[in-house]
Formats: sequence, C-alpha cells, structure tokens
Amino acid sequence: MKLFLPLFLLSTTALFAQPTVPGSWTISGDVQGYAISEVCTFTQTADKIAGSCVSDGKTYDTTVTIDGSKVIFVHGGEYEGKPLTLTYTGTYNDKGELSGDIDVKPLGYDGTFTATKTETATKTETK
Repeated sequence: MKLFLPLFLLSTTALFAQPTVPGSWTISGDVQGYAISEVCTFTQTADKIAGSCVSDGKTYDTTVTIDGSKVIFVHGGEYEGKPLTLTYTGTYNDKGELSGDIDVKPLGYDGTFTATKTETATKTETK
C-alpha cells in the first residue's frame, strides 16, 4: 500500500500534464509583421489527432503531433500564389493555452503564436 499511493499520484500527475488538443482553437500570432489569425478544429480517432485550420477564408488539412507538453501542428498555406507549409510548435500550459513558434517554409520566415481553446455552448433540446 505504501508503494501504491506514490505510483498513483505519479500516474495521475502525468495524465493531467498531457495536452487536451481535440476541440476548436483560436490562433493569433505574427510572422515578420504579418498578423496570423486562424481557427483550427482538431479531432482524435484512437491515437491519431488531425483536423483543419481556416485562415483567410481557406481551409487547410492539419496534422498534429504531441510529445509530452509540446504540440506540433502543420498545415499548408499560400502567399502570393506560392504554396507554403506552416509549422506551429507550442507548449501547453496550465491555463489551457498553447504558445510557441511558427516556421514558414520555404520562405524561411518565423514568428510566434498563442492558441486558446474556444468554448462552445452546449445546446439542450427542449420538447
């Protein structure tokens, strides 16, 4: 019993430290003076998280990777008709936010972002 309690506390601490990524996120940031504003929606199926991000009225398929408290999501984009790949690498904090860096390839530009989970109201049907 003495060994069980410390192991239980350690396992629950590790569980709560994991990011809760599925859901809708509002992303704001800056890349070389260009404002970034998107809404991303992620879903989880088994151990895979994916979704889409909407930026400037366009929807981009997005892949998500989680490594401890680090969350990386990647999607396409375009600038002046040329294709881009945006990689967001953020750290999940205890406030439920992600913040970190943006890498834009092939331009080699970088920036920063903050993502907050979008609260959705639960509708209750009445009859």
